[in-house]
Amino acid sequence: MKTIFISSFHPLISRNILSTPLIGKLTDEGGMRVVVIAPLKKKSFFEMELAGSDAVLEFVNTRLQLGDKLLRYLSLAALDSRSLKIKRSSKMRTTSAFFGKIAANSLGLRLNRYLSAYFTPRGLFRDLLMKYSPVLIFSTDVQNEFDVRLLIEAKDRGIKTVGAVRSWDNLTCKGIIRIMPDKLVVNNEILKNEAVSMHNVSPDVIEVIGIPHYDFYADQKNRTPREDFFKGLGLNMAKRILLFAPAGDRYVKENIVDRDIMKIIDKNLDDNWQILVRLPPTDKVSNLENFNAPGRIIFDRPERFFATPKNNEISKSSDRRLADALFYCDAVVSGPSTMAVDAAFFDKPVILAGFDGIGKRPYKKSILRYYDYDHWKQVLESNGAKLCRSPEEFALELDRAISDKTYKSKERKELARGQCQFTDGGSTDRLLGTILKMI
Repeated sequence: MKTIFISSFHPLISRNILSTPLIGKLTDEGGMRVVVIAPLKKKSFFEMELAGSDAVLEFVNTRLQLGDKLLRYLSLAALDSRSLKIKRSSKMRTTSAFFGKIAANSLGLRLNRYLSAYFTPRGLFRDLLMKYSPVLIFSTDVQNEFDVRLLIEAKDRGIKTVGAVRSWDNLTCKGIIRIMPDKLVVNNEILKNEAVSMHNVSPDVIEVIGIPHYDFYADQKNRTPREDFFKGLGLNMAKRILLFAPAGDRYVKENIVDRDIMKIIDKNLDDNWQILVRLPPTDKVSNLENFNAPGRIIFDRPERFFATPKNNEISKSSDRRLADALFYCDAVVSGPSTMAVDAAFFDKPVILAGFDGIGKRPYKKSILRYYDYDHWKQVLESNGAKLCRSPEEFALELDRAISDKTYKSKERKELARGQCQFTDGGSTDRLLGTILKMI
């Protein structure tokens, strides 16, 4: 039996890939043995979440070495993007900003890949590669340090590789692709063009497949019955739902922005509305969780499996609740997150909070700067999600959204087409086909 390795070193992979039917399709249709490699510190989660699947689970010690950190640092410096220019001026105010000015060019890219090929730490996966002799490695996040190590060791042994770009912002925010897989899969044409223009990837090795975990969203038969969903979260079935996705503390230091946005929402909704707050699964919202509005505000707290929020994994049940919330809600308010794309996929009016609550902050500390990142360009140009830059504009847009569910529906469909590429529920099959063609 042929073996394929699938990596899972970033918290979103458990949702993006492992929660899809891919493993079952590889084993049933492809006749493959699937080995999922994950962090040892998360052993209990993966054993629970993948129980009953046909996957073999293996775990490694995910401790970064100095070489990993240095090469990641250089990969960030070698990428010339608007997103990283903003980051360098606001967050990365050390030598990274200096190196970015001299290394963000084609020479820096080639030097980075040369250094990565020779100095990436090796040996972490040696025993597993010898034990299973896989015919293919599926790297689910080609810019993750441990995926880079796995790709390097696979290439050393002549093993075929398929790599994925994990998220919409990775190619403009996470540094240069340091090790090229034999085939690169991306969600949409936007990412394909970024891979070609910014990372010097040949178009011939790129496959556009869509977003696999949206296959579950696409089929309405997967939704929890309305009564069960409302009862499960303590929602009032007689009232409409405004879904609020706060930005979180990692986006804004000394975060009172989300609390202020909540006050504005609460002030502008009548008694026919209830507010469902979907807290971020990998972050805290320290000034919001104690917001007091009995019966009016309901919090959906995704399960926390680990003490550090940033390391949290997204379970199938948590993702199901999000899909149900998007399906049953009437409008969405979001900070700078993929919730804008999620809402557009479900054709729900979405308003983006692009101001710092009631107060004001300098641009370099403002929530607004995130919307100037490259990955927001298509979203904002589509006009399918309205960016509001003041409380007054926000209140006006909120009133329009809650008064007419078809408001900007045409524009939302354009947003979804750009970001999702496909809305047919077949992205997992396209990924499967790409993998099997490589074997």
